[in-house]
Amino acid sequence: MKHHRLVISLFSLVIGLSPLARAAESDLKLWYDKPANDWIEALPIGNGRFGAMIFGQPEHERFQLNDVTVWSGSPQPDADRKDAWKNLPELRRLIREGKYDAATDFANANFNGPAPYNNSYQTLGDLKFTFDLGGQTVADYRRELDLSSALASVTFKAGGNTFHRQTFSSAVDGVIVHRLVADKKGTIGFGLKLDRVERANTRFEAPDTLVMTGNTGDTLNYEVRAKVLHKGGKITGNPDGTLRLEGSDEATVLIAAATSFVLDYDKGYKGGDLSTAATRIAAASGKTYKELRDAHVAEYSGYFNRLRLDLGRQDTSTPTDVRLKSYFNKPDPSFATLFYQFGRYLLISSSRPDNPLPTNSQGIWGDGLDLPWKCDYKSNINYEMAYWSAEASNLGEMHKPMLRMTQNLVKPGTRTAQAYFGPETPGWVVGYTTNGWSWTSPGERLTWGVWFGGSAWMCQHLWEHYAYGRDKDYLRSVYPTLKGATEFWMSQLVEGPDGKLITSPSSSPENEFVTENGVRGSICEGATMEKSLVRDLLTHSAKAAAVLGIDEDFRRKVEATRDRIRPPQVGKHGQIMEWGGDWDNPSDTHRHVSHLFALHPGSEITPRGTPALAEAAKVTLKQRGDDGTGWALAWKINFWARLLDGDHAMTLMANQLRSTQELQTVMQGAGGTYPNLFCAHPPFQIDGNFGFVSGVNELLLQSHETYIDPKAPNEDRYVIHLLPALPKAWSSGSIRGIRARGGFTLDLEWKNGKLTQARINSTGGTQGRLRIGDKETEFTVPTGGSIVVPTRER
Repeated sequence: MKHHRLVISLFSLVIGLSPLARAAESDLKLWYDKPANDWIEALPIGNGRFGAMIFGQPEHERFQLNDVTVWSGSPQPDADRKDAWKNLPELRRLIREGKYDAATDFANANFNGPAPYNNSYQTLGDLKFTFDLGGQTVADYRRELDLSSALASVTFKAGGNTFHRQTFSSAVDGVIVHRLVADKKGTIGFGLKLDRVERANTRFEAPDTLVMTGNTGDTLNYEVRAKVLHKGGKITGNPDGTLRLEGSDEATVLIAAATSFVLDYDKGYKGGDLSTAATRIAAASGKTYKELRDAHVAEYSGYFNRLRLDLGRQDTSTPTDVRLKSYFNKPDPSFATLFYQFGRYLLISSSRPDNPLPTNSQGIWGDGLDLPWKCDYKSNINYEMAYWSAEASNLGEMHKPMLRMTQNLVKPGTRTAQAYFGPETPGWVVGYTTNGWSWTSPGERLTWGVWFGGSAWMCQHLWEHYAYGRDKDYLRSVYPTLKGATEFWMSQLVEGPDGKLITSPSSSPENEFVTENGVRGSICEGATMEKSLVRDLLTHSAKAAAVLGIDEDFRRKVEATRDRIRPPQVGKHGQIMEWGGDWDNPSDTHRHVSHLFALHPGSEITPRGTPALAEAAKVTLKQRGDDGTGWALAWKINFWARLLDGDHAMTLMANQLRSTQELQTVMQGAGGTYPNLFCAHPPFQIDGNFGFVSGVNELLLQSHETYIDPKAPNEDRYVIHLLPALPKAWSSGSIRGIRARGGFTLDLEWKNGKLTQARINSTGGTQGRLRIGDKETEFTVPTGGSIVVPTRER
C-alpha cells in the first residue's frame, strides 16, 4: 500500500498559497416551489436568542416566534428527594448481591426524583399577516433560505404584480426584520395580528405598533412588539389589538421581544428588563432597511464564512425537498455539503455568544406549550451532542452559552450531590437532564431517570473549548467547576470485586439488561459509560491543573485514581460490554450506544492505540445495526469515522437523510430528515443536525489523540490526522477553516482520494504531530503564522 510522505518546510510562511476550491455562496440555499403548510416545512431564522419559523404563505402568512428563555413554570430548588443518601447503602448492597430487579424497584421508590417534571420550553407566539390578493392566482412561486447570508425570501406573482418579501433575525440590532415590496406601487397592504394561545394580551399602540405582554407562570414575564414602517398608504388600529396597512408602496415590519429571565440561580432567574423590546425597536426604526440588512449579513457571515466545504457543485435547479427524497437511493455529495452547512447555520442562529441560554433540543424553534421531551437539555446525550461540532467547525464562540449554563449548575448540583450521596459529599452532580431553570435532580424512574453522569459529560465541553482555543485565562475560570465535578466522582467510586474502581449505583441511559440467571434490571455497578465518563473527566481535570501549574498534589491524586478505574471490557460476543456483567444481547438494537463513549466523543478507544477495543467497538456497532432515531444515526456516523471507515459512515448518512414527515414519537428505527432539513427523531430533535456536522468533521480531520512532549510534559499535545476516513464517494474536494485541537485551523484539498495540499494556521498553537495515512511527522508553526504541507507519494 502506498502512503503519503509528509514534507514540511517549518519556517516557510504561507504567502501565496493558491485559493482552495469553493462552492459559490449563492449555491448554499434551501429553496422550495411551494409554501409551507406544516411546521416541518417552514424555514427557521434566529439571532441566537430570538427566532421565527417562516411559512411563506402568499395570503395568510405566519411567523411562529420563539425566545430561548421562554420556559413555563418556575425553578424547583426542592426537587431532590430529602435524605435520599440514607438509602444509598441499601441500594449498593442489593446491587452487589446481584439482586438487580429488587435494586431497580428500590431505586425507583427511594433514589429517584419525587418532584413533578412538567416545565417545558414554549412558543412565544404568532405574528399573522392577512394579505388581499384579490383572488388572483399565484404563479412563479419561490421561497428560500440563503445560508451564506441568513436571509429568508419569498417571491411570487399575482394579478400581474411581483411580490418580494425578505426576513432575517438580526443579532446586531436584536430585532426580526420583515421587508415587503412589489413591482406596482400602492399594492402593499395587510392585516396584522400578534397573539399567543394563553397568558397574553395584545394592544394597538398608535401610530403603528402592536404590543403583546404576558407570562408563562409565576416567574417569567415577556413583552413582544411589532412595528410597521411604511412608505405611502395608511395604518388603522383596531380595538381588538390588530392593525391594518393599506395602499403602501413598501413596508418593513420590526419585531422585538424581551423577557424577565436572567441566568442566575441566586436571583431565582428573575431580573430581565422588558423595556429592552421597545428600546430595540426604537433604535432599529432609525435605520434604513439596507443598513439593518447589511449589518446583519456582515455580522452573521463573519461566523459562517470561516469554514467552506466543497464536495461538488450544488444542484440549484431542483427544490430542496425533492433533492432530499432522492438522496437515499442516489447520495449526492453536494447535498451533504448543504446539510452540513445548514447545521452550522442552525448553531449560529440558536447559540450566539451572548445567549442567556444554550440551544435546546429544538434549537430555539418550538411550536406549542408542552413540547416533545419538554424541549430541554438531556445530559445523557442531546445536550452535549448539540455542541460536538462547535469547535471543529470554527464556531467556538457559539459554545459559550453551554459553558456558562454548565457552570450555573454547580450550586443546584451541589444540593443534589448532598441529597443523594451524603451531606458531606464534595462537589456537584447533574442527573439525566436539566432545563431553563437549572434542574439537576434525577428523574421519576429507571431506565432513564436514575442516572448521574451528566456533570462528567458536561465538563468534557469545558475542556474542549480550551483544547481548541488555548485560552489559559478561560481555563483558569472554569477549573473550579472541573475540580468540583472531579471531587464528587472521586468520592463516589467504590472497589469492585477485582479491586478496580467502579461507580455504584450505575446505569446505561435508557437501556436494561437480563443476567445469565434471567434477572432483569436497569441498575448495576460499573456500567461502562459512567466509568468512561469519569475517566475522561479525571484526565481533563488533571491536565487542566498541569497546564495551569496549580494543585499538584490534587493532580497526582486524580491521576492515581483515574488509573485504578476499570477500563472498557470485551465480552463473550466480542463486544464492548455495556454493563458491569457480560449481559449484552447481540440482538439489542437500542438507540443509545452509550458504552462506546470512549470511542466518541471520548478518546480512550482508538484503532491505533487500542486495536482490540476498536475491533470490539465494531462488533457492538454491527450488533446495534445501521438504523435508529435521527440523533442515533448521527452518533453512529461519528463512531464509524473514529473507526476510520468512511464508507460505512456513508450508509448512516443515507439513513439519516431519509425524507420523512412522521410526527409521532418513534423510539426505534424511524430516524430521518424533514422537508425543511430539521432532523427527525421523530419528532424533531436538533442534535441530529449538529451530530451530522460533527460526523463530517471527523471524516475529514481528527485531533483527539494525544502524545507526551518530553520538552513540555505538562502541555497537551495532539496528533492531527488528515482525511482519516474519507469516503470513496467524496473522492475530490476541499475544506477550508476546519479547526484542530492544539490551536490550529487547517485548509485541505484532495483529489482522487489523495491529499494534494494542506495548510496549517496557528490560532494559538505551535506544535503537534501530523498523520497522513500511517505516517506521522512532528511540526512547528510560528505563533499566529502558517505553514504549507505539500504531499507526494513514495
